[in-house]
Amino acid sequence: MLSHIYIAGSADAAREALLDRLDRKTRQQLPAGDLTEAVALLSTGRFSPRLSLVIRGIEYRHNEFAEDTILSTTVETAEDALAIASAHVTTLPSGHDLAIALDLEPDPVFVAWFKPKAAKRRKTGSQAVTLVPLASPLGQQSSAVLQWFDALTDEALPDYDGTLVTAEQASRTYSRAAKAMNTRRTYRSAVRSWCAWAAGHGLPALPARSEDVAAYLADLALQKKRPATVDLHRAALRYLHHIAQVPVPTSHALVSETVAGIRRTSTGSTSRQVKGLTWDLLGDVIEQIDTRELVGIRDKAILLLGFAGALRRSEVAALCLENVALDDDGMRIRLDRSKGDRTSQGVEVAIPRGITGLCPVRAYEAWLRATRLNDAKGPVFRRIWLPPTSEPGEPPALPSMGTEALSDRSVARIIQKRCTDAGLTGDFSGHSLRRGAITTGARDGTDLVSLKRFSRHQTFGVVEKYIEVEDAMTKHPGRTRF
Repeated sequence: MLSHIYIAGSADAAREALLDRLDRKTRQQLPAGDLTEAVALLSTGRFSPRLSLVIRGIEYRHNEFAEDTILSTTVETAEDALAIASAHVTTLPSGHDLAIALDLEPDPVFVAWFKPKAAKRRKTGSQAVTLVPLASPLGQQSSAVLQWFDALTDEALPDYDGTLVTAEQASRTYSRAAKAMNTRRTYRSAVRSWCAWAAGHGLPALPARSEDVAAYLADLALQKKRPATVDLHRAALRYLHHIAQVPVPTSHALVSETVAGIRRTSTGSTSRQVKGLTWDLLGDVIEQIDTRELVGIRDKAILLLGFAGALRRSEVAALCLENVALDDDGMRIRLDRSKGDRTSQGVEVAIPRGITGLCPVRAYEAWLRATRLNDAKGPVFRRIWLPPTSEPGEPPALPSMGTEALSDRSVARIIQKRCTDAGLTGDFSGHSLRRGAITTGARDGTDLVSLKRFSRHQTFGVVEKYIEVEDAMTKHPGRTRF
C-alpha cells in the first residue's frame, strides 16, 4: 500500500514519532533495524492521533501548477489515505501512478504523490534503494527536481562489483557524504521551500536564473527571515546546482548585492541566543528531580554529563556504553562523531570524579546500577516507557526501558522540561548545557585557551560568543576605576 517511507532527519526521532502514534499491535511488530524495511507492516498500521494527508503539487501543463494541498487531517490508515486521494484526483498525469508515502519529518504525515511508472528499485543487501538517474532533471517540474534531490542526498552506497559504473556511483555518494547529516537535512528543507516557491510563480527550479534566486531571497527577507536563514537558503541552492553540474546562479552579482542589502537593512534580526544553564541554575534544576524514579535518575545523569563535558545534544544522544571508561579518577568518553571533528578521528572528553551529589560520574554510575547496564553495550540513554495502569489490588507496574537511543530532540525536550519544572524562565534548549558550562568556566576565571580545549571549538572567536553578555559587565577593565 505504501510506496516508501521518507526519513529526512534522525532515524531515532522518526521511530519515536511513529511509536507515539502507532497502534499497539503494529508497534510491537516494528523491527528494531531500518524503518524503511517496515513498509508492508506500516501499510496496515493504524495511527492515533490520526495523520494528515497532503498531496504534492506537480506541473500539469506549461506554467500551470497544482500547489500542495491538505486533503484530510483525520486519516487512520494508508488504505484510507489512498481512497481519499483517489477520490480527489480524477485524472493522472501521463506516465504516472498515484502513490501514498509516509513522511516522518518532522511529524508523521501521509503524502499522495505522482509516481513515474518508469521508476525502478533494486535490492542492496536487505535495503531497497531507489535508482537515481545520472542526469539531473533540468527544465522539469519542481516536484521532479525535489524528488531527485531528496534521492541523491540520501543515496545508499552500492555493493562492490568491480565495475566502473559502480565505482563512479560510489564516488558521487561519498562526495555527498562529506556534508554532515544535519547540513543535508537543512538543505533538503531549503530546496523544498525553493521548489514550492518556484512552482507557485511558474519559474524554473533547475537551472534557476540569478534574477529569480535574488527575488526568492528577497521574498524570504520580506517574510522577516533572519539574514542567517537567507544565507542558508542561498547555500542550499548553490549546492543544488553544484551536484546538478550546471552553472551556479547564486554567485551572480545581483544575488550577492541583494544579500548584502538584506544584511544592511535588517533590523531586530540578531541570532537566537539560548540561555545558558550555568552551575547555579543547574543545581536548582537537579534539586527538583525525583531520583526515586528511573526517569529522574536518567535525566539527572543527562544534565550533569552534558554540562561536565560541554556536550552538544547530539553528542549526549549518541553516547555508547562501550565508549565510556570509568576509573578512580573519573570517566573518559570517546566521541566517535563530533561537529568539530571534521576528519572523524574521534575526540576524548575527560570528566573528573567529585564528592558531592552533583558529581556527573556518580550520576552516571547510578544510572548504570538502576538499569543494570554495567556490562551491556549500545546506547547509554534510552527511552523509558511509562507503566500501564495497574488493576485495583495489584502491585504497581514498573516502567520499561527501550533498547534504542534517545533522539537529540528528546534530549532537548528533557532539558526544557526540567528547567520548566524548576521554575526557570528564559529560552532554554538542547544547547543550554554546553553554553552554561562554558559561561561558568569563564566566570570562574578559566583562561581562554583552557576554555577552547574544554569546548572543543576550532577558533577562539567562537568560544567568546558562548560567554554570556552579563559577564562583560563584571569583567569590564574599568569597573574598579569608575
